[in-house]
Amino acid sequence: MDTAPERKVLFTLKLAALALALAASAGAVVAADTAEAFRAPSGPTISAPAPNGRVAVLVPVNYPLHQSGRKVTVRLDIQLRNGKRQKIVRSERPHAGSIRRGDKRQRFRFVHAVPLGLGLSKRLLEPGHSIEIQAGVRTAGMNNGLPKEPLGDDQPGWIMVIGTPGKPVSRAPARMCSTTPLLLVKTAVGQKTGVSTPRCGTRLKWSVSGRPGSGRASVARDRITYVQGKSAAGADEVEVQGRLRGRVVATRKVQLRLSPTQPSTISVRAMGDSVTAGFGYYGSTGKLMPITSLLSCEPGATIYNDACSSNSSNRNNKGSNPNYLVDFGLSRNISWAAQWANEYGITDYRNYAISGSAPVDWLPGGQFDKTRQQIEQQNPDYILMTMGANPLLSDMLFGIDEMGCAIESDLFGGYRECIETAFASVNLSGRLNALYQQLIDNTSSRIIVMQYHLSIPSSGIAYSAAQIELMGELMNEIIAFEANTVSPERINVIAPPRFDVGIDMTPLYPAKYTCSWFDWKVDGPSVQADPSQDFLEALHPLSFCSGPAVGTPWVISGDTGIHPSAVGYSRMASQIPAPE
Repeated sequence: MDTAPERKVLFTLKLAALALALAASAGAVVAADTAEAFRAPSGPTISAPAPNGRVAVLVPVNYPLHQSGRKVTVRLDIQLRNGKRQKIVRSERPHAGSIRRGDKRQRFRFVHAVPLGLGLSKRLLEPGHSIEIQAGVRTAGMNNGLPKEPLGDDQPGWIMVIGTPGKPVSRAPARMCSTTPLLLVKTAVGQKTGVSTPRCGTRLKWSVSGRPGSGRASVARDRITYVQGKSAAGADEVEVQGRLRGRVVATRKVQLRLSPTQPSTISVRAMGDSVTAGFGYYGSTGKLMPITSLLSCEPGATIYNDACSSNSSNRNNKGSNPNYLVDFGLSRNISWAAQWANEYGITDYRNYAISGSAPVDWLPGGQFDKTRQQIEQQNPDYILMTMGANPLLSDMLFGIDEMGCAIESDLFGGYRECIETAFASVNLSGRLNALYQQLIDNTSSRIIVMQYHLSIPSSGIAYSAAQIELMGELMNEIIAFEANTVSPERINVIAPPRFDVGIDMTPLYPAKYTCSWFDWKVDGPSVQADPSQDFLEALHPLSFCSGPAVGTPWVISGDTGIHPSAVGYSRMASQIPAPE
């Protein structure tokens, strides 16, 4: 490597490995896979100079999906020819772009832009001058235990992934531009938030091409400014486009997460059963479970390993230990808990829910007692849960057992008494009360309890749709009653929106919608799973109203139509107020 004649500044590119200790088993948190490193698709390049004469180093990185929204520090460590060192540090939050429900990607590309000082920029712009870049990227804010000392070769977590020693860095291609970082904003009407326009290989003129959902945005003097509207809360984005001689050559979206409380300070833990875990989705890929895998995925008789759930890597029900994903399914954005956290930019998130579990499993002496104790010790700002449906509803759907008497009862002839007797047989009220009290006594957390949605599975053919709905209503009444008995101040019970069936559900729900030639009324366009809709249409061929009116079903098909889809979960998450 020739250093003296060429006046070169020597560098190489290094990127951080992600060392995490977030994954947990039923009894203890286990170390995550630390072998997966960040990947850089190409070396760093130099942007075109800004009007002030300063250039930026563009550092492209292919991040693992779970790094989206989490803070990183990019650091240039510059060894000058005279032996002096110059360090430039920039912290920001890379992101995977617009929020996607059920994200199936493994990685996302993000291009950092690190501005250089005017003196070094002028040196780079001198004719015939060349430079080599050494950069580092390091994670933060993931409770991964990495030290916060300055970058150095002796610091843990740093590995070489790309870079050719002695090869000078070149000018970025004209259309290569940096990515604007994620902005976490504490909401206040009229407050301004700004970020620099993307840096590219050539100088572009930027303008707003896609307005935000709330508030307004503008571009002036190489800065994008967002002014919050009256109802600003949750995820928002601004699209900008860069023009070269009047032609659009680049488009970027500025991602914002707005919350009354600074999202980076909020901690969230989730617990409960399959409705919180997001059963029916493979956490490792984000893909839906096919119905052919139902028998190997459904929870075991007494031991549950959270198989085939959005927060777990287990793909079958063999084994006794839940293997949680490194980010507990946050980046997959499937369960209602994950979707609520992502809406407000919350990354301090762990979803310990386990498909198949019942309240007794989380109480002292239960198989997930230690997991509940972990949550209590962490004392998060929020605890999110669904709890209470097991084991009775699974018995109803895949057997008869305690609810067998309900089959021969109508809604007004002993049905309610039959269901209430079944609930009493498992002490549903007492165990929910005990669990709520346990969390209230041992944490200062605000507890969000999501009630159960309405689903009419094709496997529940022994029961009418009205019987299934009333059963769910009775269960939700117990959930709300016990929560309000324990602590109406700290436990917030959330009712999901109605999952319309597409048939007449009176007297449980008014029939005011029709799509029938005969004007027969139903509750609304069905949002149930495809096999359930086929079953319902066969029973009600002249009045059934298929759906949804927009988008895909709110219930998955792979479990015969029981659990919400990512779309259904998004409707549930939308009912929860913004974090305070």
